[in-house]
Amino acid sequence: MLSGQTASATPVENLPIQPVGYTVVNGVPDKAHPITKAGITGDVGYNVTAASTGTLPVAESVIGPDGRTKVTNTTASPYRRTGQITFKEGGSSYICTGWLISASTVVTAGHCLNGGDSTNITFTPARNGATDPYGTFTATEVWVDSRGVDADGGDWGVIQLNKPVGSQLGWYGIQAAAPSSLSGKTAHIIGYPGDKPSGTMWQHTDTINSATGRNFYYQTDTAGGQSGSAVTTTNNDVSNGIHVWGNGGSGNGATRITAELFNTLAKLRK
Repeated sequence: MLSGQTASATPVENLPIQPVGYTVVNGVPDKAHPITKAGITGDVGYNVTAASTGTLPVAESVIGPDGRTKVTNTTASPYRRTGQITFKEGGSSYICTGWLISASTVVTAGHCLNGGDSTNITFTPARNGATDPYGTFTATEVWVDSRGVDADGGDWGVIQLNKPVGSQLGWYGIQAAAPSSLSGKTAHIIGYPGDKPSGTMWQHTDTINSATGRNFYYQTDTAGGQSGSAVTTTNNDVSNGIHVWGNGGSGNGATRITAELFNTLAKLRK
């Protein structure tokens, strides 16, 4: 577990989750031997984790103000911290988006891991069409919410990678922002939409309409394949949520990083 950025504790919100992990063996999560960690949702003693730019040169890129735009330089920061996830489910192949929160730890949507039933999970950071500038990495362990993705706030997932690529590329910080602080802010989303050319990265920024205890909602444009993207607000280096669904063009939504989810993610970082 890595340390946090500040000494202030994250208040418990009494919004419980039930994390469970599975070791991945030959591409298949070992669901016969679940992993649990006592106190994993308990207070870690700090309220935000620091982002990292990695060891590569920091060529910063500004997030576009509006309208879905293609990211042409995916190796710039913060884009290189995001990658395309591929996995198999029921014999078919699918894509999602994920993002680094430490050297070896990726956050995504829980439904991309299908309750731990997804297999052959890979993460390709900064993928740009047919180009994979940093290679592709495989899952060694996955974590999901045992309540299921349909449970309120249950659509989150964690992937541990076979190599610490984040040391080179950097990673996002995370923070549990109160619902009242999110409404009216902008939601920035970077990911791999399935309605665009294969493997291309896109971004969009728009307004957060509302927030509840476990979720928040925005007009930011997304499409299938972007599930799992980081949702940043006032700081493009720090994520406050995980993009998990669309609603037929009338709005999109995220799983909010609550205190309990923040504590869990902070303790799972490697």
